[in-house]
Amino acid sequence: MIRVRGHFPWYLISLALGCSGARERPAELDPGVLARVDSAVGDALAKREIPGAALVLVQDDRVVYAKGFGRASLEEGIAVTDSTPFVIGSTSKPLTALGVLRLVQLGRVALDTPIARYTPELVWSDPRAAAITLRHLLTNRAGLVVGHSGDSYRRPAIVDDSALGRLARRAAAMPLPFAPGTDYAYSNRGWALAGYLIERVAGRPVEEFMREEVLIPLGMTQSTLAFWEVPNIAQGYVEGREVRNHPQNASLTREYGPAGMFVSTPRDMGRLLVALLNRGRTHDGGQFLTPALVDEALRPQAAAASELGGPTRYSLGWEVDSMLGTTTIRKAGSVHTLVSLWVLLPERRQAMAFAFNREDYQVLPLVANVASILAGGRAQPLAAWTPPPETPAPAEATLPPGATTRWLGRYDTRTGDAVVSLRESALTIVIDGGSARLVPTSDSTAAAVSDLVSDAGKVYSFRRNGTLWVGSDSLGIRIAH
Repeated sequence: MIRVRGHFPWYLISLALGCSGARERPAELDPGVLARVDSAVGDALAKREIPGAALVLVQDDRVVYAKGFGRASLEEGIAVTDSTPFVIGSTSKPLTALGVLRLVQLGRVALDTPIARYTPELVWSDPRAAAITLRHLLTNRAGLVVGHSGDSYRRPAIVDDSALGRLARRAAAMPLPFAPGTDYAYSNRGWALAGYLIERVAGRPVEEFMREEVLIPLGMTQSTLAFWEVPNIAQGYVEGREVRNHPQNASLTREYGPAGMFVSTPRDMGRLLVALLNRGRTHDGGQFLTPALVDEALRPQAAAASELGGPTRYSLGWEVDSMLGTTTIRKAGSVHTLVSLWVLLPERRQAMAFAFNREDYQVLPLVANVASILAGGRAQPLAAWTPPPETPAPAEATLPPGATTRWLGRYDTRTGDAVVSLRESALTIVIDGGSARLVPTSDSTAAAVSDLVSDAGKVYSFRRNGTLWVGSDSLGIRIAH
């Protein structure tokens, strides 16, 4: 995908549009254009062999296209529709930012006031944390440690109301890699901490606040942060060599909810994009936030490294640059299996929302293809899937009898329980809904042998304190032998 550096002060255009009075009724997209969009999406799914996807297109002040493709579940034969719920991953962050801005509108918080004023109960180990503001959290400039796992990650119960509080206390106990406001580091902890602050200031669970103060006013009635309450979420898949799509559950945990665990449908995604493209004016003519606050949400505020590669500018949860040849405001999200991508093209008065149920970054040129079709251009061919190089068979270590017995048991991990056991004398791990044979490579490590492209050759480390690691990442802790 071609990435163009730089950005355009789109909010000036937005101000002009907001002051121009009544607009003409937006034109429908030409049926020929929609047919080319259908063809581009269908071609991408076929070439990449992705089970299912959805696409929503917004023109001016309404959704003009909302369609599902393929299957939400291959096993049950359920089709993707514009009402299929997806866990959206990090596209949750712009929603959490809107929750903070709702508190700003209510006069409960200010973006540039230190968060210590709102969360005095947090005791920070690093004195520099006294300078952290909400704006720092929402632009990834707070100086918080990146990533998810701590020294020994423990997965909380998903319905535990104390989850965000525990995470906030752990974050406060960690030293800051840099002083707030002096650098950029994409931190899920920072966004979870923003959700914790919402809870503390609002005096109610963040899931409840977001539903009543953000989602319902936007018309996103099929969306929620309470992911555990949603039935029939699209089944996620991971890539295999022999079996192309292995079902695998999404990685979900309540303590990181504000950073990446919202559930939404394509139809609701379109309603959000309508409001953002129209400075808070919702699909039914209501007003969500003030126009100035919507401008603030999308205004580029800090230099950043794009999740999709290359330099960009970061607003409150969005990347802002000219990647698609015009001002491009975008956010991508993934929970390892389910993927979403939202794109605003304010100069063209267009927006797009994509959702997929298998993570495959080689499908991303589809975004540029759809944008090109909408602008009257042509789609470029996508590369068809080809099998990756085979992973060499691991060299098995010679160990004394019973040396791997201490590895056996059930481990509590961020994606649920993992079980290490002997199956017909073969050491096996069951994790993330899939299984792999383990080949011991030392007295504390084992390599996975699996059809899954992402797992083949993965090396697990079994430490004597009962923790399970992958490389330098603490994956879980043993809870039963």
